[in-house]
Amino acid sequence: MISLALKKEKLPNEWDVVIIGAGPAGLTAATYAARYGLKTLVLEAENPGGQVAVSPLIENYPGFTSISGEELASRMLKQALSAGATILVPERVKEIRLSESEKVVLTESEKEFKTKVLVIATGAEYLKLNVPGEKELFGRGVSHCATCDGPLYKGKRITVVGGGNTAVTSAIYLSSIASELIVVHRRDRFRAEWKSSDILLQKDNVRIYWNSLVERIVGKNYVEGVIIKNTKTGEVVEEKTNAVFVLIGLKPRSELAMKAGIEVDKNGYIVVDRKMRTNIPGVYAIGDVVGGYDQITKTVGEATIAIMDAYETIFSSTYGLQVK
Repeated sequence: MISLALKKEKLPNEWDVVIIGAGPAGLTAATYAARYGLKTLVLEAENPGGQVAVSPLIENYPGFTSISGEELASRMLKQALSAGATILVPERVKEIRLSESEKVVLTESEKEFKTKVLVIATGAEYLKLNVPGEKELFGRGVSHCATCDGPLYKGKRITVVGGGNTAVTSAIYLSSIASELIVVHRRDRFRAEWKSSDILLQKDNVRIYWNSLVERIVGKNYVEGVIIKNTKTGEVVEEKTNAVFVLIGLKPRSELAMKAGIEVDKNGYIVVDRKMRTNIPGVYAIGDVVGGYDQITKTVGEATIAIMDAYETIFSSTYGLQVK
C-alpha cells in the first residue's frame, strides 16, 4: 500500500482549492489545479490511490499495456506532488460548512481549512458479503470489477455473486472469457432488465444457483472455491472457482456532502451537471461519489472538467488563463 507521511510544518488555513479524497479523481484534480498555479490541498483519510491501489493488474488505462494498481496510483501521487499540490495523509474530514463565498473544511485532528473551491472525491464503497475469505483474498481472486480484473481469468472458472444490472451485464461479459461461469443470486429471478437476463440465461457455459448465498470463499493464497447455501432447502455445496466477483451494489461516500446541504439522488450519489458542479456554487463532485461507470478513465475525465471549469469561472480574472 502507498503511504505518505503527514507533513509537520504548519500549513496555511486558506487555500484556492481543497480536494477531499486522493483516489485517481482527487489526484488528477490536484495535478490540474496545482499546474494552474492554484494553492491546492488534498485531504485523504486512508491511503492515496483509493481502490485502484489494491488492484493487482490494470490493462485498460491508456498508455499502459498493463500496470499494477499500486504503480499507477503511485505515479499519480508523484505527479500531483511534483505539480505543487499538498497532500495530507491521514487526515479525515469530519464536517463541511458551505456558503457561496467561502467553504470551510474541518478535520478530526481539529484542523480548519478555508477554500474558494471545494472538490469532493470521496468515492464509493462496494457492498460486501462479509463472509470468511472475502477480505483475506481480496485482490487475489476476489474482485468487484469485471472489466478491470476479468481478463486475468480468461479460460478459467469464474463466479459472480449478484442479480442486478451490474451483476448480470458483468456476467454476460465474463461468460465470454470463462471456461465456466457460476452465478449465485439470493432470489429466484434476476432484478436486472429482462433483455440482459435473457441473454445470460441462454449462455451454454453458465450455471445459476437461485435462492442461494455464498457462505465462504475458500483458498490459501488465491481463491480456490466457494461454499454456497440454498436458503430454501438448506443444501450446501462447494464449487471450485478461480475468481469471485462480488457485484451486489455500491454505496457512495456522500454523508459529509448531504449534511452540508449538497444535493444527492435517491441512491445517495451527489447530483452534478456536465461541468461537475453541485447545487452549491464553487463546490464540485467527481468520481465514484457521483455514480456512473466504475472506470478510472471516467473519474480522471471528470476531474479535468471540474478543475478547468473552476479555473475559468472562478480564478481566471485573478490568475490569467495559462497552464504552467
